[in-house]
Amino acid sequence: MAATTESQAPAWVESVFAANERRLGQFLAQMVRDRALAEDLLQDTFVAALQRADRLASADDPAAWLFGIARRKALESLRRSRRMRRAVERLWDRRAADIAAPVLAVEFLDLLERSVSPADRSLVILRYAHDLDATQLASVTGQSAAAVRKRLERARAALSKEYQR
Repeated sequence: MAATTESQAPAWVESVFAANERRLGQFLAQMVRDRALAEDLLQDTFVAALQRADRLASADDPAAWLFGIARRKALESLRRSRRMRRAVERLWDRRAADIAAPVLAVEFLDLLERSVSPADRSLVILRYAHDLDATQLASVTGQSAAAVRKRLERARAALSKEYQR
């Protein structure tokens, strides 16, 4: 089966993506802390969804499936950067005010970045900023809902410990 290209995108794929685009973009900006990079990753997420439109069609929760792609794109980007220090420096950059993060304050994102791994950070952001439940997060990560809940519990403990410092 040939990969779907953007010009061949079924209307339903575009409507699913459009319905989730804003939240996906916010999540990506919260993860990578760079608006331009988040926009690139959002585009990459859309291209990947188009290429696997058949899997999107069979997904139990299309939004969770899209968040799974976005999460992988963000984590790959963070791994490539190998310099989390740049992300911390961007925290105070004048562009930080432009990042669409209505649910989380910049200070919380900084605490989150210092306290937990990028993979766990993505779970916390998806759970508390984008209201994905453990079942949806399990779908995003390929882990069990129990494993996701345990990782969230550990992340909350790490955040609490770091906050009390």
